[in-house]
Amino acid sequence: MGMLATLFLLAACGKSHVGSAPDADVDPGPAWRPGQVSQAEALDLAREFSTRSMAISSYAELGPALSQSLEYARKKPQDVLALNQPWLRLTWRQVALSLEHLLAALPRLDQDPGILAREFTWYRGDPETLLTGYYEPWLNASLTPHPDYPYALYSPPSDRSRYSREAIDFGGALAGRGLEVAWVDNLVDVYFLHVQGSGRLALRDGGSMHAIYAGTNSHEYVGLGRFMVEQGLFSEEDMSMQAIRSYFEANPHTMPELMSVNPKYIFFQLSAHGPFGSTTAELTPRVSVAVDPEYIPYASLLALDAILPGHQGPDERHFGLALAQDTGCMAGNHVDLFCGSDERAAYQAGLMKGSANLYFLVSNLALP
Repeated sequence: MGMLATLFLLAACGKSHVGSAPDADVDPGPAWRPGQVSQAEALDLAREFSTRSMAISSYAELGPALSQSLEYARKKPQDVLALNQPWLRLTWRQVALSLEHLLAALPRLDQDPGILAREFTWYRGDPETLLTGYYEPWLNASLTPHPDYPYALYSPPSDRSRYSREAIDFGGALAGRGLEVAWVDNLVDVYFLHVQGSGRLALRDGGSMHAIYAGTNSHEYVGLGRFMVEQGLFSEEDMSMQAIRSYFEANPHTMPELMSVNPKYIFFQLSAHGPFGSTTAELTPRVSVAVDPEYIPYASLLALDAILPGHQGPDERHFGLALAQDTGCMAGNHVDLFCGSDERAAYQAGLMKGSANLYFLVSNLALP
């Protein structure tokens, strides 16, 4: 996968979305139809964009993320279709030209966001895009064995497919083989690191490192959240990442049995940088999204309009640019917003599940 993996929807496969609060949906309006948006409507939409939604103070901060997407798009066969939908067909050349144009326009956007409507054409995607979220969790860790940090993170063994989660975490199948890359103080944190696919290690001796995705045992994924609902431990409405964590804190003796329900296991490597998406781009909080690349091609330039769970306050509107830079187990009209690595990111990713409005932005220079 090579991504900030997503492995945990209530359904059989997903990302960080172990559950949800009551659905938070953006109203698509009575006339939502896929296809081209008028310039007048696009101007109204562009004026509603919020740099705060994207966690930036200036559009110039998007330069590195756009450059990485542009590098990816330029490596593809330029005359091959990247997007092939009834309402929009784009070649990789058109995708690259759109990114190139926006990159050049960044210095002007703070003063004139209307550029996004005058110099780009907006296309509505299909209605009711499923929106979920994922994040980069923090874990307390040591790079050397220590009694206060008993739970190992492993690099991939050559025989990785032989071992399930039960065999590795509760049977010691990989212990002592020199595959440990770090040790963590909390098993629940380790499990959710596997859910997210990458994380940040706060090291015992100071400093931090990224634990990034390095492979999987290729076992079938089984959703723990769904299993706990089926066992009557929670209602589907109450299920969330926070609820699962609280359950394990109150019932630690259940961890081996319940965690082993999901045999899929993630292996890691350490890095000074990250996390990285499937396109190898370093992910940008509240801008990078994971997609089904068969439906939304990597490097797509998007606008995302959604209602996110409020953190220490009411629900909040998120409306800003988005870049397709990662994937997971989503299928079709589903985007997964990378929320970052702070407390707000963890809270919102754990509860985010609703519908959103998704737009594709294409440079006028790339259109016939």
